[in-house]
Parts: sequence; structure tokens; C-alpha cells
Amino acid sequence: MLAALMVLVATAQWRPEERVLVSDFSYIDAVAASPWTVFAATRHGLLIYDRVARAWKPPVTTLDGYPTARVRSAVADQTGNAVWLGVGGLDGWVRYDVDARLWTRGAAPPAGQTLSVEAALARAPAADAIRALILTDPRLRSYQFTAAASTPDRPEIYFGTNGMGLVRVDPQTGEWEALPYGLLAAGVGAIAPAQDGIWAASNARLTWVAADLSATRTTEGGGAALGFTFRSARRLLFTSGALWLATEQGVLRVDPGTMRSRTFDLSQATSLAPAPDGVWVGTTRGVSVITRDDRVVRVSTDFPALSLVAARETLWVGTTTGVVMMPSGKSDAVGVAPLTQPIFALTRVRDTIVAATDRSLLWRDPTTDAWKELPLSLALGRPTALAADPDGGVWIGGTQGLAHADLGRAFVRTFTVPTDLPAAVRDVLADQDYLWAATDSGLVRFDRRAALSR
Repeated sequence: MLAALMVLVATAQWRPEERVLVSDFSYIDAVAASPWTVFAATRHGLLIYDRVARAWKPPVTTLDGYPTARVRSAVADQTGNAVWLGVGGLDGWVRYDVDARLWTRGAAPPAGQTLSVEAALARAPAADAIRALILTDPRLRSYQFTAAASTPDRPEIYFGTNGMGLVRVDPQTGEWEALPYGLLAAGVGAIAPAQDGIWAASNARLTWVAADLSATRTTEGGGAALGFTFRSARRLLFTSGALWLATEQGVLRVDPGTMRSRTFDLSQATSLAPAPDGVWVGTTRGVSVITRDDRVVRVSTDFPALSLVAARETLWVGTTTGVVMMPSGKSDAVGVAPLTQPIFALTRVRDTIVAATDRSLLWRDPTTDAWKELPLSLALGRPTALAADPDGGVWIGGTQGLAHADLGRAFVRTFTVPTDLPAAVRDVLADQDYLWAATDSGLVRFDRRAALSR
């Protein structure tokens, strides 16, 4: 039976503390420094480094008013917590006040001298002598300095680079420290919870992001010289002390301590779920399980598995023609919701199994075993991921936005691209404090309660 539908498309403005985008901030165009703060203007946002706390503040991106034009220069306010950014054109200069979180367009900075890279290196001859070492990453890729700024209170110079982020240099000793922040690729395909933060998977990279956004840590794999080689991250799972990643090349098991990985030959993996004896893997050719002793056991090849969710020892599978239940993970699957549409995502909200088709949500009433249906807004696009909310209901990621469905009230609230999100959502995760969305333009962190109150 089709449930009565109430759909609201949310368009209210977000406050900076309610929504933050973490993206690729590795290419820096301009740097400015004050006694308290270092500002780095990147292609995707403004980075703010607290020199006293030695920690990053949440970035300021185009979602918060960061200029879309390329920043050419930056000048820090030496008496206040603010920065001027030179963007050229009609705007000329724009000023951002960190404490007030306010942009002022057209305001010119006080007369001051910016520092060129050449002048900065002349002040730091020891660092200039080892420039090639500073600008070479662990995979032996070389970069260049793009911008520089000196601090007014200490003999420190901060350099921007074209791929390594920010670097701090002591001009007297030549000692240097890399201060990278953000992702190394903008598009995030999958996310998973981590201790004190979240894991985000993008093109051949894994990034740990602190829950308070004060730090990030990116890896391209350990052990082998080439590290990770996958292009498409489809699902990420943390279970039994390991990260499991479904990719187009197979399933990667990654040790989060060493980042060493092993690839299991399950091509075109689409989904993952914890199993009693390992990890369930859904592929376009069926369902398999990777056991604790590293055996790959095929369980069913009768249908393509687009999505998975485990409920105790029962595995639920979203296929191209409905939902299939596999009691105790056995191959004698039972079709419980035959449909003509594919099931793109599955999740479990307490004792309720929820499925997403192209245009609706289906959920199985745990008391009657009957399936109910709730239409989704066209503004959401095609559903890509589901996640249970700690307070009930379900979050739905889509190719054009993000939505929250209250199943009991048959109420759906939709947040859309580009007003609320920068790009299509590929994965979604909700914890007690935050709602995380993996998008094609980066990782978005929402204040979960603020999002629910919209």
C-alpha cells in the first residue's frame, strides 16, 4: 500500500557551524600569516591554521561564501582575526572575519607587503638548499612552492605548494614540517566510522578526518610501492579491526595501523556487510563471503547483488528485481519483496529493514512482515545510499541531494544540490552528533540535530 506522502524540500540557509565541506585543499594559491593564524587560500576553500593550538579550524568553502574566482594574493589582519583575499575583477579584494564569520566584499587591505616565494627562500637559504627534499612526497612525486608568508612574531615562513598543502619552515635552521589538510581527491565514494572521526575513501586514497575537523590524515597505501590502485570506492566497512573496501578491482582489506592491504579477487564488488565468520560481499555476479581465514566462498550466483544489510545471522540482498532474504547466509535465498525496480540501497532501522528503489522507500514491518512504500521527491535524484538515524528514521543519499524520511509519519525532508550540498551524494552516515555525506566534491559534515530541525 502506498503511504500518504508529505515532502518538504529544505532551502533555509545553514550557519557555518551546522555544515562544513572538507575537500581537496592540496593546491594553495596564496598564504598570509598573523600572530595567531595562518591563512591558506586554495582552489576549493580557505584553510585556517591556529598557530597557538597547532590545529586546523573548519575550512571555509564556496558553500560559506568563499569566492569562486581564483585567489591571487592574501594579506592577514595583524590586529584582528581576519584576512583579505585578492581575486581581481570587480570584487578586487574580499575580507573574511574568522570570529564574526562574515565576508565583506570590495574592502581594500591596509598597505602591506606580500612575500614572494623567491624572497622567502632568500631568507631561508638552508631550506632553499634542500628544496627538492622538502617538495618530494613518499611516492617520489615532486612539487613546487606557489606562495609564501612570514610570521610577524617569530622567525617562521609558511609556504604553499601545488599538491602538498602547507609547509612550515624555520629559516634559521632549515627545519621543516608538512602541514597537510583535507583530501587528496575531491570526490568521496564511501565512508565508515573511525575512532574519534571518520574514514573517507576516494580515488586510490583513504583519509581519516577528525570529528571536530581539527586534523586529517591521508594515505595512499602501505607496503607495495604503488600502494592502492583502485579508482572507484563503492562501500567502506570497518569490522573486526580492519577496513574493508569494495572497489571495481575487488575487495581490499586494510590494516588501519600500517595501511598495508590485501586484495581479494571479487571484481565489480558493489556492497559489504559484516558476517558471523567474516565479511559478506555483494557483486554483480552474486554473493560471496570472505572468511576469517581468508577463504573466498561463493554463496549464491542466482542474482546480482546491488546492496546488502545484515541482521544477526540473516543477510538481506537488494537485487535488480527486489529484496532477497538469505537465512543464516545460506544459498537457499527467499524472495521477500519481488519488484520490477532495482534495490539500490538497504539499511536496518532498529528491527526494520528499509530498501530504496529508484523513486521510493520500502520497509518491512517487523510485527506483520508486510512491506510498506513511501514515495521520494524527484529533487533527490536516484537513491545511492541509506543510513539509519540514531533517533529513528532513515537518511537517503541521492544523485541530486540528501533526504531524511520519518517512516512513522510518512514525512520526507529533502536537501538539494547546489543549495545544501555541493554535488551528488555517494554514501551517508549518521552518529549521535553529526551527519556525514560523501559527495563528488568532498566530505560534508552536518550538525545532525540542526539538519533534523530544518
